[in-house]
Amino acid sequence: MARHVFGTALTSRAVAHNNRGENEGTVSTLQKIIRFGELYSTVSGEAIRYALREVWPQNDEFAVPAERLNRPVPSNGRGWRDPAFGEGWQEYVDNDVLGFMLETNNRRGALEVSRAVSTTPWPGTVTNHFASVGAQPSRTSRTGNANPIPYSVEIHDTRYQYTFAMTPDALQQDNLERTKQTLWALYNLRRVGGAHARFLYDFSPEMVVLRLTHDPAPRIMNCFVENEERGTISLMPLVHRMAGNESERPDVNPNEIIVGGIPSNYPVRDELQSFTSDGAGLTVLQSVRAAFLHLFTRLDGNATT
Repeated sequence: MARHVFGTALTSRAVAHNNRGENEGTVSTLQKIIRFGELYSTVSGEAIRYALREVWPQNDEFAVPAERLNRPVPSNGRGWRDPAFGEGWQEYVDNDVLGFMLETNNRRGALEVSRAVSTTPWPGTVTNHFASVGAQPSRTSRTGNANPIPYSVEIHDTRYQYTFAMTPDALQQDNLERTKQTLWALYNLRRVGGAHARFLYDFSPEMVVLRLTHDPAPRIMNCFVENEERGTISLMPLVHRMAGNESERPDVNPNEIIVGGIPSNYPVRDELQSFTSDGAGLTVLQSVRAAFLHLFTRLDGNATT
């Protein structure tokens, strides 16, 4: 029976803007969706997956050599090493993990990533700026614009959460190693979307919920809830999923869950206490790093199952 790794990551709270690099007139816009009748800002799963390519070669002890990536980022002008994804495509880690699609050749990736959505509604904040004289050189004018250029930027002071799913057995080579390399890259995420070009928004998880299971469904999506007035985080959706009684099994077995990034005095621990104090088996760790490493230990211990 196949094992599946699921995770929901919650970023730190910071000011996000320009997360898609598109404009409406002179306004740099955020991508937005309507949820519960309000506008929430969002970042695509494709942007998160693309950011992995940049992290992989710089991924600490789980780094992927650049020559094992079909499309290394930042681009050095060569683009794809093998744009046809021909024989031996599985030698490249990114081909195996992220997949590819051509008219005559395709591969479903072993990693799936949801769209990241803000934990609070976008309040409509827009800031106004001027690009300084000469700030934007062009092909026709090496000295740039002759006058200050006004522009506006939509910004959002928020956190984002997103869910990822990975089935190690779906990988063609080095299943365990490539799974760890990918999960550690998600732990080390930095530049996502427009962040790589204009501003810093730390997309590494401040808190994370991980699940190693034979269950084919994640059941941990959108498990973080932020109190907009207080800025505190709750995990009540996860608590409800793990709750059962003598006659009913829960949707999520607490034994399968690892929660990381929870300080010892944080209120979330009170919500999770019953699952850690009565032998239910939930693992709660203070750092996100420790949570991923604990997951790796479980992966190693069940490598043959």
